[in-house]
Amino acid sequence: MLPTGVASQPVKVRRRPSAVISHRQDDEPLRLIPRWYAVGVLLFFSTLCLGAVALGLLASGPMVPFVWALAVATGAVVVAAVPALVLPKRRRELPVRPDGTRVLEGPVVVVVAVLVAWAALMVGAVLLGYVAVTDLDAIEAPGAALVTVVGAVGLLPDVGRLLTGRLHRWRLEIGPETVRYRGYRTDVTYRRRDVTGGIVHLRHPAGVEIDLRGGAVKGAVVPVAAFDVPAEQVLEELRRHSD
Repeated sequence: MLPTGVASQPVKVRRRPSAVISHRQDDEPLRLIPRWYAVGVLLFFSTLCLGAVALGLLASGPMVPFVWALAVATGAVVVAAVPALVLPKRRRELPVRPDGTRVLEGPVVVVVAVLVAWAALMVGAVLLGYVAVTDLDAIEAPGAALVTVVGAVGLLPDVGRLLTGRLHRWRLEIGPETVRYRGYRTDVTYRRRDVTGGIVHLRHPAGVEIDLRGGAVKGAVVPVAAFDVPAEQVLEELRRHSD
C-alpha cells in the first residue's frame, strides 16, 4: 500500500496558490500544469510537425532533407509532451533497492523523445548549413532556418554535457541516509535527516521542491512533467521517513 499521510496534512506551497489548488477538494489530484498550457504546447508542435510533413511530401530541392529533420524534431516533441503534459499521472509502487532506497525515474519514452528531438534539430542545422554554403538562394523559409540555427547553437553546451556524462535522466532516489535528485543539469544529494518533506512549487518549473530543515537553503525542485506519478505521491515519498 502507498502511504496516505499527506492527505491529512496541509500542502505547503512555495508561491501563491492558484485557484486550481486553493479550491481543490481533498480527493482531487494537484494539477500544477494548466490544461490550457498542455493543450497549447501539443497543438503548436503538432501543427508544426504536420506542416513540415506536408511540405516534405510536396516540395523538392536541397531543402527537403532539412524539412524532414524539422518534422522529426517537432514530432518527437509531441511524443514527449503527451506523457509529460497531457496524460494523467497515476500512483504506482516505486522500485526499492536492497538498501531500502526508493527510486523514481523519468519515463523512458520522454527521455528518448527528447534526445531524438535534439538529434534531429542538430542534423537539421547541419543540413541547413550545407545548403547555405552550396546554394544560398535555395533557402525558402529563412525564418524557420534562423530558428533552427539559433536552437541548435543554444543546445551545444548541453550536448557537451550529455557527451561528458553531466546531463542526467530525471531521477529521485530516497534512501535511509540520503535523498538524491538528478535531472538535466542538476545533481544534488541531501542528508536524509535534513529533508523534512516537500513544498508545492507552482512555476518554473511546476513540481515539488525538496524541503530542507531550517529553510535557509532552497532545495532542488522535482518537476512534475518529468515523471509519471502525481505531485502528491512525490510529497508523500519525501515525507515517508521524515517524521
